[in-house]
Amino acid sequence: MIRYWIKYLLFNEFLGEGLYMKKKYKNRWLALYFSSFIYLGLASAVIGPSLLRLVETTGSTVSSLSIIFPIRSAAYLVGSWLAGKLYDRSGGHQLLTGGIVVLGITLGLIPIISEPMSLIWVLLVMGLAMSLIDVGGNVLLIRVQSTNLGPAMNALHFFYGLGSFIAPIILASTLELSDGLQWGYWALALFSLPILGQLIFLPSPERLDLQKSNNSEDSLGESPNLNLLIVVIALFFFSFVGVELGFGDWISTYAIKMGIADERAAVFMASAYWGAFTISRLINIPLSNRFQPEKLVFANLVGSFIGLGLILVFPGNSIMAWSGAIILGLSLASLFPTMFTLADNLMPMTGKITSWFLISGSLGSMFVPWLIGRNVESSGPRIIIQVLFLLLIISGLMFFLLSRLQKKHPQENLKV
Repeated sequence: MIRYWIKYLLFNEFLGEGLYMKKKYKNRWLALYFSSFIYLGLASAVIGPSLLRLVETTGSTVSSLSIIFPIRSAAYLVGSWLAGKLYDRSGGHQLLTGGIVVLGITLGLIPIISEPMSLIWVLLVMGLAMSLIDVGGNVLLIRVQSTNLGPAMNALHFFYGLGSFIAPIILASTLELSDGLQWGYWALALFSLPILGQLIFLPSPERLDLQKSNNSEDSLGESPNLNLLIVVIALFFFSFVGVELGFGDWISTYAIKMGIADERAAVFMASAYWGAFTISRLINIPLSNRFQPEKLVFANLVGSFIGLGLILVFPGNSIMAWSGAIILGLSLASLFPTMFTLADNLMPMTGKITSWFLISGSLGSMFVPWLIGRNVESSGPRIIIQVLFLLLIISGLMFFLLSRLQKKHPQENLKV
């Protein structure tokens, strides 16, 4: 029964009934990209829960060391821009291999660094590596022909959530056993080896017809309405990714400073958030095949307002903090892949266009944690939730504008 479910979920749901047997490498491509996103989730979620320990090991302060978030995100932004161009000009797996190798090395180095500047440099390199994996996973999945993109994209980001859920658990377990970060980070670094093993003798999927895509991108520049559509989607990515990662990075600190959890419980609160995030992405795999992406985005925005609102309205309440974290995780989870699917319905998702949306998200993940970090000690921990709620309001406004643009110009569609 379990084997049948996995076979159906990973292949029939994405590729169409019977199609998964027709192409030699489709199964291996899906397994590779899904496991790469598990690794990406592990790396993304481990820094926030270990922030206070990193402050201790480097002899720094929360305010000054919070610069690691914008540094990593800035590197991720630059890397995404470069990766979008590189993936349009290469098969892709060489770039993906480089990203995984470098990410494993940086994870292994982080717990043994005792100088703040050294940690900043390592996090910068880590951001570049993560961008190669993120852009690569999205672009290469789209290149796999005959995929049912909605469920496949949700599955890809489900595995990101799975990695994000596992990382704090590994970290909390190693803290309990050894009272140090080393073994947790080293375990995550070793996870790169089975992923790299999958790349052996595995060719990249064929690239899109670049001439066709370039013609579509040229037509994009000629349409102010479609340019506005891209700007609105980009701002949506900026704001909700800022909420998604800002909450994951700072919820542990919020819980500790508000006195509603000790260090171990605060780490598990972050894990509960990412766990709900992961479960929601699993649920949204079949839902994305049955509901329009616009309806899914709206429903999840409403849930996000409820979850974060509980923490905002009832500060310092442990039950509301746990409930809000879980509801927020459930609601935010499918926004990224669902909006990606909606964008794919409207325009050709080449590496260049994909990178622009990822750059917008990375700007949000860079700006929001930095803004919180600069103000949390002077304004108190409640500023964390206040900033995130403001960003959530911006997400709602961008979705409203997107809906109006679609109704006003339904005939304009760049999808080739």
